[in-house]
Amino acid sequence: MIRTPRNIYLWLILYFALMLAIAPINILSLDTYYYWDWSRHLALSYYDGSPMIAYFIRCATLLFGNNLFALNFVGIVVAAACCVIIYKTARFFLSPEASWIAVFSWLFSPLVTMDILKQTTYDTPLTLFWALTLYYTVKLIQTNKNRELYYIGISAGLMMLSKYTGIVLILSLLIFVIFSTYRSIFKTIHFYLATILAILIFSPVILWNYQNHWESFIYQLTSHQLNHTVNPFYNAIKTFFTSFIPALNIMLLPPFLVNSKNLDEKNALIVRLCRIICFTFLCFYIYTASKAEVRIFWLTPYLISSSILFGYSYTILPFRKLAVSLIVIYSLISLFILIDNTSKFNLIKSKKLAFYHLIQQFNATYPQLPNTILTSGWFQARMMFFLQNKPTIYTLGCGTAQNQYALWSTEVNKKIRDKTLKEAIYIDRYDRQSCLQKYFDRCEKIPTQKYPFRRKEYALNVYRCQNL
Repeated sequence: MIRTPRNIYLWLILYFALMLAIAPINILSLDTYYYWDWSRHLALSYYDGSPMIAYFIRCATLLFGNNLFALNFVGIVVAAACCVIIYKTARFFLSPEASWIAVFSWLFSPLVTMDILKQTTYDTPLTLFWALTLYYTVKLIQTNKNRELYYIGISAGLMMLSKYTGIVLILSLLIFVIFSTYRSIFKTIHFYLATILAILIFSPVILWNYQNHWESFIYQLTSHQLNHTVNPFYNAIKTFFTSFIPALNIMLLPPFLVNSKNLDEKNALIVRLCRIICFTFLCFYIYTASKAEVRIFWLTPYLISSSILFGYSYTILPFRKLAVSLIVIYSLISLFILIDNTSKFNLIKSKKLAFYHLIQQFNATYPQLPNTILTSGWFQARMMFFLQNKPTIYTLGCGTAQNQYALWSTEVNKKIRDKTLKEAIYIDRYDRQSCLQKYFDRCEKIPTQKYPFRRKEYALNVYRCQNL
């Protein structure tokens, strides 16, 4: 059982101290470095989505530099902040012990570890502002103060400025309001002013999309779509059993195990709210799975309301020892995931580590590089983060998706076509010499070292290209 706050604080301090200690060697997922490049080109929004993660990373790199510690620091701070928010939300109707159970079930969930601490993507700020929006909604239920509507509006606006899928929580809140006594807020001016406030906060994304032919909205609506040969119903069922259950496991159950009986009116509304959020979330993504491929990281926000319900179930169901045992198991799994994700102590070799070592070998052989590097598309550009001098990265396409890099690379591609860019270094995982011949008069391959990985040998394909 969880008994003394002092022990809890000690364990949390030790856990986050460990996170900070391994941060310089914690090799985050490759997508992280794509968003890092966003932070070097701050804008109202981006081709792939909302801009908040770029602002978060830029703040961290201004403090600590362009390194792994800075990128890890973002996730660590967000995880710590979410712990505080979840605890304060749960405390509106749960005991301190049950509230800590809610916090630990969220923090040590392997999905949270993989999505927030093993990578830094736009899921990171989404999770923070999702939790904050839920907190102020619960606070509104408890206090009935109009000012909470404005805090909800601000949090929801920032959530949408983090990732478009924040719309799922907004939809859940609307369903809750419509089917509860709180539908009376539709008659108050404060609701509409708070809505306008949220839209104003989100307006940079709308403006960017207007200026760029709605590219980001179109991309999000059309990417990951299923092949027309795949049966939608089959894919939805398959995704539930192969993604939802493994990713959420026990945390899938709380909204199905609890109800709001035997609670006073306000506490019953909080439980009902959390259940509505969980069920709306599940229905939305099961439906999405009938249209597109769903990635497990998209399910992370579900754990916020589910963890609060888990804390509530801890107080009413006879499985307290089982709940604590689950958290202990979760924590051990999460620690293994984090330690294994480092460059020094990994046990399970991953392909991103192969890329990391290839770049490190290249840095040792060629310590001086120009400030501009070319590659094919955004997928290959991600690993360029590890280049020693952090050059500016541009893409040529070469049959691969460029995403945001297509917009950044317009000017340099014009210089290549006009033959005003006389020399450039091209780095890629694959050999695309035939593509380079379309852009340059001459390309010379630079020798690089090989790195063995899973019975194969990997190498960088590096060219020095010239226009005569």
